[in-house]
Amino acid sequence: MRTRVVIEVLEGWLKVSVGRKVAVAPLANLEPGSISSALNLILKQNKCGKDLEVSVVLSRNKITVRRVDLPSQDPAEIEQMLGLYLIRQIPYHKEEVSWAYQNLGFDGVSNSHLILAVALKNVFKNIVSSFVPVNILPESILMSSQGLVHYVVDACRNKIALPGSYMILDIDVNYSDLVLVHNHKLGSSVVIPQGAEQLKELPEKEKFAAEFKQALVALNNEIPEARCERLFLTGAASSHLGFVESISAKDFNLKAQYLSSKEYDNFLACGFGGVSLSAILGFSAQAAKDDLKFILPEIQIKKDMKFKLQQLMILGVGLIYILIMLGGGALVRLVQQQSYAADLKNRVVSLGKDAKGLEDIISKLKIARQYTDVKSSALTYLNGLNRLCPDNIVITNYNWELGKAFTIRGYAQAIPDILDFTNTLGNSETFKGAQNRYTRRRKLKDNDVVDFEIFVK
Repeated sequence: MRTRVVIEVLEGWLKVSVGRKVAVAPLANLEPGSISSALNLILKQNKCGKDLEVSVVLSRNKITVRRVDLPSQDPAEIEQMLGLYLIRQIPYHKEEVSWAYQNLGFDGVSNSHLILAVALKNVFKNIVSSFVPVNILPESILMSSQGLVHYVVDACRNKIALPGSYMILDIDVNYSDLVLVHNHKLGSSVVIPQGAEQLKELPEKEKFAAEFKQALVALNNEIPEARCERLFLTGAASSHLGFVESISAKDFNLKAQYLSSKEYDNFLACGFGGVSLSAILGFSAQAAKDDLKFILPEIQIKKDMKFKLQQLMILGVGLIYILIMLGGGALVRLVQQQSYAADLKNRVVSLGKDAKGLEDIISKLKIARQYTDVKSSALTYLNGLNRLCPDNIVITNYNWELGKAFTIRGYAQAIPDILDFTNTLGNSETFKGAQNRYTRRRKLKDNDVVDFEIFVK
């Protein structure tokens, strides 16, 4: 069974979840060498093998999130519209960014509600490069806000009945993420620039309070029908529960509650109280197929090459084995087949002399069949056509060959007459399946007529 590894790189910290076990390591910088060294140490300490299912979590403060409504339900058309939206709304060139979206559903009238996430490709560069020395290829790049939703669902399972709409406030080292969950899906997300380190100072705490209020107002305005009454706190928010609750309850009527888990409690006992692991724990617990996933061309190409290489190796070994098995038998049977083929040729030559008379008989039988078989006889078709053809239809030509379609050509004064004639033929047993192939107007003397062609399979 593959071991699930979830990795998140934050300024100053590397967060890793191996299965359900979490670990963090301080980072001197965000250079690939520093990240790969710390990651390699954590993987060795957890005795990880080579069969890993690796996911990378991109922190919310490195992503621009927009809620978009588009008048379409077709995925291909939606992607084209989002490409145009990026050009107009994002202050970067399209080639400089990587983007992903999640379809939140159709409103039943005209629009599909989407959540769009955009990140600069430079953000991925150091992270992806750091995995090369460790020989790891990430299978998906996810957004941390979505991991918070999974974390809350997992923490509340069999304990708290989650409402359809609620808020999540996750406080990390140097930023906070306020998430709105609507209809049990990530509805939107807002970054608050103050984290656990900044909340240690009173001026920054006041700035946090102002930013928090603005974020709540912004989210409520984005989805007015959500009407949240619960605010779940995660990460480093445990020591700020009273402070946050005083703001949310007084001005927004939100009941605040801190959520933890066994894995998180064990981690906090090690003394890393200011680091949030909610996102990676959430993705370790579960991940949905429709989660936001960033796709980088470099990673996709490497994955395709690795997969094709595996297929070629399996195919090559299989082909060699089959060729060896078949080669021996083929050599043994080759002489027998040649001898048998020569014998067959001699028999064909001798039988061919007696077959000329049979061919003449078969030819005569084919001609006779045209007149003896009632269903396929030309006389049957002519008799049926004579009975069913109305006075307003003029038949100029018909073509019939045994085993092929029966074709009728003619003209009429109006197209409805032709359609009625076609339906009449199609409803009969003889001309069942009759179809009108074409109609074309032309002048016949001084009158307008409509040529037609009807064929019967």
